[in-house]
Amino acid sequence: MPFNWIVTKSQPHADSLVIQLRRQGFSALAICCIEHRWHDWPELRRIGASGAALLFVTSRAAAARIDVPQGILVAAIAPTTSATLEARGIRVGLAAHGGVRELAQAVLDSPAIPAGADVFYPTSDAALRQPEHQAAVATLSQRLRVHTQAVYSTVAPDNLVQELAALRAPDAPGGPPLGYCFWSPSAIENFAVARGFELPPGPAVLVGGSTERCWRESAPPHWRHAYKHDADTPLEWSLRFLERSAATGGTG
Repeated sequence: MPFNWIVTKSQPHADSLVIQLRRQGFSALAICCIEHRWHDWPELRRIGASGAALLFVTSRAAAARIDVPQGILVAAIAPTTSATLEARGIRVGLAAHGGVRELAQAVLDSPAIPAGADVFYPTSDAALRQPEHQAAVATLSQRLRVHTQAVYSTVAPDNLVQELAALRAPDAPGGPPLGYCFWSPSAIENFAVARGFELPPGPAVLVGGSTERCWRESAPPHWRHAYKHDADTPLEWSLRFLERSAATGGTG
């Protein structure tokens, strides 16, 4: 059973993914539930000037924008964040699969990073409030000096309410039932505030542990058909699995 998959990423990533999914035979639509507004962090330009330092990168958004002086060790979550850095010519010296807590543990355990080194951790204002972020900082702080800064704000697009209302309108174009893809707690929170949960419920694909936690805390009971996607595998695998499960009456 096909779904029309709502991609909630920020632009330009949402449109890029929608094009990719349509080429693979899926129905997909970009409804951006987040956008980023950038802030300067002058200390990043001086990273490493006073001793051993590490740049700790946990989001694709940060990886796409930050600059790194030559010779600075970079740690990043694999595969998406690390690949974004590598595509910009920034070598990733330490990568970990999973999430921010797993990356923090890998950094703590690495003999390549001396005790007392400075860790620069650029992130979003929303991430600073997440338990996963706080746990990672606690882990790193066991033997390193951690500097965190919100280098971008994650906000709801100005037109989100109107875009979701158009999907609920009686004259909305027909087509397959809706499915939903979320990559961050902020996207879920903005979706909820913009009355997204008044749309017909459908399967939700959740990427990341904090995203899954937010969904458990926020989604109404009749929206609980959710599937945690393994970020190490192509998204289309999860979408195809859910469509086949729906066609055979499975729960996913």
